Amino acid sequence: MRILVTASCSEGLVLPLVPIAWALRSAGHEVLVAAPENMAKVVVEAGLPYVRSAAAVEMPEVLSVDRDGEPVPMPREEAALLRHIGRGYARLALRLIDGLRDIAKRWRPDLIVSETYGFAGPLLAAELGIPWIEQGMRLVSPPSISQSGADELAPELKELGLSDLPSPLLSLDLCPPGIRGADGGPAQKMRFVPYNGRASGLPDWVHERRDKPRLCLTFGTRVPLNRSPIKGGFSLLEQLMHRLPELGVEVVVAVSDEVSGNFTKLPGGVRVAGQLPLNQILPGCDLIVHHGGVGTTLTALALGVPQVTVPVIAEVWESARLLVASGAGRQVPFIGATADGIFDACAAILGEPSYRRNAGRLREEIAALPSPADVVRRIEELLS
Repeated sequence: MRILVTASCSEGLVLPLVPIAWALRSAGHEVLVAAPENMAKVVVEAGLPYVRSAAAVEMPEVLSVDRDGEPVPMPREEAALLRHIGRGYARLALRLIDGLRDIAKRWRPDLIVSETYGFAGPLLAAELGIPWIEQGMRLVSPPSISQSGADELAPELKELGLSDLPSPLLSLDLCPPGIRGADGGPAQKMRFVPYNGRASGLPDWVHERRDKPRLCLTFGTRVPLNRSPIKGGFSLLEQLMHRLPELGVEVVVAVSDEVSGNFTKLPGGVRVAGQLPLNQILPGCDLIVHHGGVGTTLTALALGVPQVTVPVIAEVWESARLLVASGAGRQVPFIGATADGIFDACAAILGEPSYRRNAGRLREEIAALPSPADVVRRIEELLS
């Protein structure tokens, strides 16, 4: 088969697509990843064939203006924020769809793979009359985001004779059963395989014996650079770098060189790992503090590391609440978060062994789920 993977405009929504793309390719299928220009390096470094679907685009910009380029104020209440995000993802789809049509016309795919809110994928599938696979990425995907996305795309759907986005042939769910229970619907469970980008080489300290706990601190690629709709990430990151060593831990800060170049002073007990992939750092860590990103959350779960999540965007707030309910972490909402509040959450986890046990239980659940290769066989059966 020819399989077109339609990817979004942020690294955190591209990297989780890599394992299923490689599994499909390893099974003998032709795979092509279509993504905006600013994601080209991410795809190519994953060893996958890349094609440009659109010029570089940033999600905060898409969220901030409507179809006509008029400013859209950001709501404050959670339900309204989720609808706002859904419409933003739909407007992103409109930025990508023309390029995807051209790619499909030349390449003629048999199947499309897209993440849950990558609405350009199902829209293109409907136009072409071919099936699509939904790749879930979050512990839970608020349905109001998909509904508001469909509302925003109503004119395009009407042209296709549809009142809603087409249902996928198969939905892939990465959430372990111990997080969400049995309410995930008929989706196909799939093991999350951590892939956080290419490593140029592992430094010796990653595997050295330690005399104190190690804490990983990361706010992703966008939040520290104020490329998130909510600002203040860099300031909080710097405060935490100075405060968290007081826990008696070694702090490993996982940020890009662009971010670390702005640090004024590196405190004692703090090590900057640069963009060393999280799946290489976390096996030696006792705790991670992060921004609630989908890939970061799932990587920590897959590796059995307790988490303090400081969720920034509303689409992951419910995921953060589910993580807390599982006993594998705590949350400190980003809005109103202080270094002291995050320090206290870290101290609580480091002082209570049950967090590590619960994280280990979820790691075992993830390891027991069907692999991407198993899921490819299921897809082939459905299409045979």
